[in-house]
Amino acid sequence: MPDPATQRGAGHRVFIDFDNTITIGDMLDGVIERFAGDESWRTFEEDWAVGRIGTRACLEGQVLTLRAEWSELRAHLDGIELDPGFAVLRDQLRREQVEFTILSDNFDLFVSHLLQRHGLDDVPFQSNHVERVGNRFLPSFPHANPECPGCAHCKKTHFLPPHHDARRVIYIGDGRSDVCPSLHADIVFAKDSLLTHLQKKGIACIPYRNLTEVSQRLETILHDNVQ
Repeated sequence: MPDPATQRGAGHRVFIDFDNTITIGDMLDGVIERFAGDESWRTFEEDWAVGRIGTRACLEGQVLTLRAEWSELRAHLDGIELDPGFAVLRDQLRREQVEFTILSDNFDLFVSHLLQRHGLDDVPFQSNHVERVGNRFLPSFPHANPECPGCAHCKKTHFLPPHHDARRVIYIGDGRSDVCPSLHADIVFAKDSLLTHLQKKGIACIPYRNLTEVSQRLETILHDNVQ
């Protein structure tokens, strides 16, 4: 017979953003600002901020401006820190047998390198894709959703039909790319601009400052099935 103590969280799935949620600061923004070959990335950013273009067009344009050898980009990534609570959260969810997935608007090459460097590459993730061609980078968007043109990576598709089941969805995020999935999750942990947006709209969420706080609150949610 399975130990009931190890089954308490099995009725949940947890999805978590990457930049400024797992990482300290926005890793992709830092890469673009550091390695963009010209200043056009700023125009994409401004156009995105005021709604003239969507996230996909913004990221595609910005990543196409990058110019870097992999060795120098890797050295830059190696200097990025993670929230210390992320490893604790990973271990907690593994112990509770909760499915745990990173959903990122970042790119697989960068995310996988950072997770591997910190010994966390056993955590599955879904992200945008990028190919290296010399010192250039070619982006693509395998999780774009024609019905959700504002997203580059439509995160909600990973837990809506046909991927929906009876488990409660817990979402953890911080920013604009997390608004869409937050509207479809059962429980949302929010900080920064995501928190501000949800509170203005009167949408229930749990404020947090770091992943240690998330882990502590999940002890109650997973064990007692209450918010």
